[in-house]
Amino acid sequence: MKRAFILFWHGLTALFTGIANWFTVILGMRDDSKYGRFLRRSVGSCFAFLMLLLAIAAGWDFCRTACYRLSLDWRSDDSYYNTQYISRSVTYYTYYEEGGYLKTSDGKKTITDIKWIAKPLGMDSLICYSDGKKRGYFNMFTGKPVIEPQYDHAWIFSDGLASVDDDGWIKFIDASGKVVIDLKIPYMPGTDGYVFHNDRCIIHNDRRDRFGMIDKLGKWVLKPEYFSIYPSGKYWVIDNGIGKSVLDSTLNTVIPFTKGRVWVCDEYICVTLSSHIMQRYNLNGELINDFYISDVSRLTYESDELRYTISKNYNEDGTLTSETEEAEPQPVEKMAKCRRYEAESGWYGLLTADGKVITPPSYSEIKAIGSDTYLCKDNYEDGVILNGKGERIR
Repeated sequence: MKRAFILFWHGLTALFTGIANWFTVILGMRDDSKYGRFLRRSVGSCFAFLMLLLAIAAGWDFCRTACYRLSLDWRSDDSYYNTQYISRSVTYYTYYEEGGYLKTSDGKKTITDIKWIAKPLGMDSLICYSDGKKRGYFNMFTGKPVIEPQYDHAWIFSDGLASVDDDGWIKFIDASGKVVIDLKIPYMPGTDGYVFHNDRCIIHNDRRDRFGMIDKLGKWVLKPEYFSIYPSGKYWVIDNGIGKSVLDSTLNTVIPFTKGRVWVCDEYICVTLSSHIMQRYNLNGELINDFYISDVSRLTYESDELRYTISKNYNEDGTLTSETEEAEPQPVEKMAKCRRYEAESGWYGLLTADGKVITPPSYSEIKAIGSDTYLCKDNYEDGVILNGKGERIR
């Protein structure tokens, strides 16, 4: 090793000497004049300073990497870390893309090299975490591991249960790590997560092409025959491939299957039909309004009447000296008889001035071309001409 180090050092110094000689030749510093000595000293000082900076940077990076590899805290305190309070007694510290760690209120580190954590829902106390290879769970109040990282995929605890990927099979475990539900369902990559909501969990069939729901005993409460299911508060929105329906927490139908889009708000249920008509129901499924309008606007058209613009010229004293009529007159904009209303965003229909609906919101664009004629496009290329009664003009 000593001989190898000596050879390496001689080679490195020879390289630096060659570079320095090359600089002296380029800058003409081989003479012993005052100018030559000054240039040699300046270049040598700059080169030495640059090498010193590089050596400091390399040494700092080496020490930092070595400390990180040995799981040593190379910082003096936790102020460099981002902190996330897990509970009154446990704090999670992270520093950019490096592994984080847990520290209890008495200053003890319990788990290190944590890549990420995922908190549970409701009153569950086990937090899912990853060490970069496997996933496990720790107690949020003690910071100690309860289920060691052993799963390729694992999801948060909810309603006392958590789903895990055990050798490619989805299983549900309790807080002790015991398997309590095993439906022989294979894991499906890209699935958001098998999490219980209101004692129900969305899960796919063994072919992974349809979805249903199970209860906490592992029994199917909704057979896996739907294209999608997603929770919305205390309700469920299901899709059978033809339309969408809303179920309550007991899986009773609130809104029957309807073609269009459905979403549940805090105080009502909104339905947008395939015809772009918007409806609103209360949370019991009773119709509040079957035709909502989001906006109404006036329509103008270019008439045959022309407007001539006259420009006035003034001198420096502000006195009018001449008037000039512009060569190209502009058509006068006039108001059409009907209005344009908007139901679903981006879809329009015709409306009379006194509020009577003439056409459904079936058009992506409506433009007045006369006092009572309108160009209505059902997409951004094709359209029809309608009169103020909604009749097509051929």
